[in-house]
Amino acid sequence: MQKYLFIFLVCLFSGLPLFSQNNDKDTKNSKEKTSKERTFMGVVKDQSGEPLPGAVVYVKSKPASGTSTDAYGNFILKNIPEGKQIIIISCLGMEPKEFTFTGQKSAIIVLEEKVKKIQDVVVTGIYVRKKDSFTGSATTYSKEDLKTIGTKNLIQSLKTLEPSLKVMDNNTWGSDPNRMPDMEIRGKTSIVGELSSDYDNTANQPLFILDGIEVTINDIMNLNMDRIANVTVLKDAASTAIYGSKSANGVIVVETVKPEPGQLRVSYSGNFQLQMPDLTGYNLMNGEEKLQYELLAGRYTAKDNMESQDALDALYYSRLKEIKRGVDTYWLSEPLRAVFNHSHNLYVDGGDKAMQYGIGLSYNDESGVMKGSDRQIMSGNIDLTYRKNSLIFSNKFNVDLVNSKREPVEFSKFAEANPYYRKTNDDGTVSELLEPLDVAGEPIYNPLYLYNIVNNDATNDITLRDNFSIIWRFLQSFQLRGRIGISKLISQNEAFKSPSHPDFTGVDKKGSYSKNDSETFSYNGDITLTYGKVIKDRHQINAVGGWTFSEKSTKNSGYSVYGFTSDLHQNPQFSAGFDEGAKPTYKNATSRSTSFYLNGNYSYRNRYMVDASLRFDGSSVFGAQKLFTSTWAAGIAWNINNERWFQVDWIDLLKLRFSIGNPGNQNFDAYLSSGTYIYNPEYQNHFGTSAIIEKFANKGLEWQKTIDKNFGIDFEFLDSRLRIGGDYYYKVTDPLLVSIPMPPSVGTDKIYTNFGGQISKGFSGMISYTAIKRPTTRLNFNLTFSNGTSEYFNIGNKLDFMNEKGSSTSLRRYYDGASPDDIWAVRSAGIDPATGREVFIKKDGSYTFQYDANDEVVVGSTAKDLEGVFSVSFYYKQFSASVNLRYQLGAQTFASALYNKVENITEQGMYYNQDKRALYDRWQKPGDKAKFKAIDNFESTPMSSRFVINENVLSGESISFGYETAGKWVRAMKAQGISFRLYMNDIFRISSFKEERGTDYPFSKSVSLSVGVRF
Repeated sequence: MQKYLFIFLVCLFSGLPLFSQNNDKDTKNSKEKTSKERTFMGVVKDQSGEPLPGAVVYVKSKPASGTSTDAYGNFILKNIPEGKQIIIISCLGMEPKEFTFTGQKSAIIVLEEKVKKIQDVVVTGIYVRKKDSFTGSATTYSKEDLKTIGTKNLIQSLKTLEPSLKVMDNNTWGSDPNRMPDMEIRGKTSIVGELSSDYDNTANQPLFILDGIEVTINDIMNLNMDRIANVTVLKDAASTAIYGSKSANGVIVVETVKPEPGQLRVSYSGNFQLQMPDLTGYNLMNGEEKLQYELLAGRYTAKDNMESQDALDALYYSRLKEIKRGVDTYWLSEPLRAVFNHSHNLYVDGGDKAMQYGIGLSYNDESGVMKGSDRQIMSGNIDLTYRKNSLIFSNKFNVDLVNSKREPVEFSKFAEANPYYRKTNDDGTVSELLEPLDVAGEPIYNPLYLYNIVNNDATNDITLRDNFSIIWRFLQSFQLRGRIGISKLISQNEAFKSPSHPDFTGVDKKGSYSKNDSETFSYNGDITLTYGKVIKDRHQINAVGGWTFSEKSTKNSGYSVYGFTSDLHQNPQFSAGFDEGAKPTYKNATSRSTSFYLNGNYSYRNRYMVDASLRFDGSSVFGAQKLFTSTWAAGIAWNINNERWFQVDWIDLLKLRFSIGNPGNQNFDAYLSSGTYIYNPEYQNHFGTSAIIEKFANKGLEWQKTIDKNFGIDFEFLDSRLRIGGDYYYKVTDPLLVSIPMPPSVGTDKIYTNFGGQISKGFSGMISYTAIKRPTTRLNFNLTFSNGTSEYFNIGNKLDFMNEKGSSTSLRRYYDGASPDDIWAVRSAGIDPATGREVFIKKDGSYTFQYDANDEVVVGSTAKDLEGVFSVSFYYKQFSASVNLRYQLGAQTFASALYNKVENITEQGMYYNQDKRALYDRWQKPGDKAKFKAIDNFESTPMSSRFVINENVLSGESISFGYETAGKWVRAMKAQGISFRLYMNDIFRISSFKEERGTDYPFSKSVSLSVGVRF
């Protein structure tokens, strides 16, 4: 009794609406007197049978008049209008329910939890299956889960929630809004693009499915968060098997919000964000420190008779005078800004049981923290669903407009500027050079001068996407679906660089204009037959068979012209024309694929489950002799808790899973195996225009496939208060598809071939504990964790030339047993206190001052020993809070700032600012125990273990506070509810060592507010 009374009092003062009766005597009439006699009583409970105090109960047509449940979940709703009425029952954290009232006296209303409903199914994009009968490794997250983390984009939230998804920090481009993230699920399966200097992150990228149609990562990043209904991550062979040769990297399936029947509903959400640059990793010298470093390094000491000591002394004292006058320019702040971003989403839906419609508009401003770096996304969508007997017609149309601009100067130019230089002259003008040419010997440009020169780079994209499907349900157990999706992308890029830009110093034609156009048209579709049957409440059978097809065509064209007289006319008409021998470019590519698949699932009494899949794929990407291949997968699972002999009351779920399969990878160029040629109209022959070989063909190029094994376990204890889930995976990719650089004499720069293999293994999982579980209060603790390692095999000596080539410029090596995460370098014993020189350790353990690349060994690994997120979430009535902290333990990294800005500083490099440690931590005199070599040593430093540092990180990935209410003041607005949420994302980062992050574009942190209203 006391417990229920307490809960009722909590709800009473929580702000949830306790509606008053309509007692306006002036508006009464005989009809209303009759309606007063219509009374509806009932009790509202959760799925476990516990009463729900404070639940809101009202007539849909009269939202301003209603009631709420008492401490026992009971309610009495009076003054119900005549006729058939819809009664709405809602409670915080539960799915709202509609009840059709036709005069009943009483009813028991059971509400379902919002989160639990979506977590009970697995959405693959082709079929939906109950999770308890599924053998694969898959996790589904709701819109509410995602928006608890953040509102910027799907990937930002998903990387916090899903332990198997890794989004790599781009240490060069930081938080640049116009760069797509590099990500992978359960490690790498390919090394295409890693053997050359070209950076390629698509070969290991997961497959993205949006409403059943394959899309690009750009489409996912452009998707407004409020349009997402749920997202499912498919991780192992059993769950990804339906996508066969495209699924070795995992699959991310996104479903958008669907229209629902009923009266017209309007939903609005607005997100308002303050984004600030994060410069905590920078450790640059101030003016006094930089001048002192230059003095100790011998910058102002004459080295021969060609230099005047008097002139060097005068230069030193002139700079010292500036510093004493207070000149200490903080260049890093000049190109940066604290930017206010905002996004809005409006969705209108409604209809009846036969026809539902939904219309949405959204706008998203994603301007970056660098001035001139902008990205605006405008989207519109129309969703239609029509039901006629056993037929369901559905169409989703979407249009995206993306306008982006890039910053005119890299951030690194400002980080390089010495702090004892003034930003402007005495008259306020910006000088072109920071140092006279006769002093520096080469131009040292003022980054502000470069920033103010016209240097525009803008891209406009428009994407049209339509997805149409027909579903026919017949004979109770069968469903036939046909679906086709069409997508069209038109992209235009224009760039203009002023004739006054230093890039044109010494050339006749100054200034440039370039335009590049790209068009991509793609279609894909499928025909799927689904069968589902439960026989005698024991045997559950599901089967899916179908055919898919797709085509993608891309056309790229462009040109560049030079020779402008001013910035006034940024138009190719005002140019002097092409450079000598230059001409416009044009390239097109088409790839096609098709597949036939069959998937079956059997469950006996929900105890024993078996999954099996078989798929035949054809693709134009691979060799003419290897157009088709087959992939397969199988999985088994055992729900031990459903065994009759296993009667343990406090164990709710105990499930063992195993799967194996051989998914493939098609994230490669359209003409990967084909020979390609470039027409050369300057050379004609008897047969017409000549052609020059661009790439050799490899007709025998094989598909890259991976044997993927997964062992999983799921626990739930104590009324699901304690949940533990984990997976161990072991993946073997054989053969690898490798891009080999070729010498220029061959006529092509690279060739694709198959050889070698790679093993990837690791584990991921989560532990969740609900410390408090009450209808109005909940406290959850959650820990996710993951680990992954990889190694090569069967490579032999085929890549020795790459190992030799990279000995002085790269830390990656290709040997049998080596890992793509390994850091290779010669071991270092540190700096000799007597001489200030580095002491190296040879393979035999002896010491030497001479560097020898043959002494390279593995000195570290970029793979984390353990990585994950620790989360705490708290719900109390309408209030909620969530804290998500990411931890990374046990990895090593090559400290590029130490290598480039503490050592390896040339004499010319002293005209640029450097890391503080170049002054404080370098050897200066005999007896010094220093970390870095002599301060006046300008010799090149080879890569050694001295620059490999242990990296442990703790970061505040997401902290949020929310409030949700459906109070009386909300009903007065004719709204069903309103929600507020305050976020702090990437608000802090604590690392075991200090390293520059975001060298050409800084990282950022943000504070944002989200507002949602439902009418």
